[in-house]
Amino acid sequence: MEKFIASLLSLFITLDPVGTIPYYLTYTHSFAEEKKHRILFISISVCFFVSVLFLYFGEFLFKYLKISFSDFLIASGIILLIFSVTEFIGASQFKVEEEMAIVPLAIPLLAGPAFLTTILISKKFYGTIITLICLFLNLTFAYIILFYSQKISHSIGKTGIKGLIKILSLFLASLGIKFIREGIEQIIKF
Repeated sequence: MEKFIASLLSLFITLDPVGTIPYYLTYTHSFAEEKKHRILFISISVCFFVSVLFLYFGEFLFKYLKISFSDFLIASGIILLIFSVTEFIGASQFKVEEEMAIVPLAIPLLAGPAFLTTILISKKFYGTIITLICLFLNLTFAYIILFYSQKISHSIGKTGIKGLIKILSLFLASLGIKFIREGIEQIIKF
């Protein structure tokens, strides 16, 4: 159960559906409800497809590129740290694209480098089955959160959402530092 919770939480933090609310609302504010739901469904579906591909073929890419898991942990930790700092200070910017369901909503807002990295790390530490279940659950949570994003936004308010984004950014930074530390520890052990 501990592995399941660890995988579920780490994937939730890096998926960051709460942090995606302002972008989703901004990009879809002028659309009818039916079109908003269609965009959301496509985004979640693409995110799932890309994540599963990465789960099963990410390690093959490592072998092909001769990258060790320790290298990936350190690089991922650095990316997570940079991403979390830019989110924390509000420097992250994404432009609206014509196919917003895929870019930027599915990739990189949902299935970004931090999330894809965490999928591989979760697979390594907790196993494929736990990671797949947690991936499915997190994308279900993300769908529900974004589906009700207008209501969440009204009840929490813009300040509340910004506060949640800052808190999640701090956890994301901590996760990045943890990955860097674990990567260095693995290199030292060898």
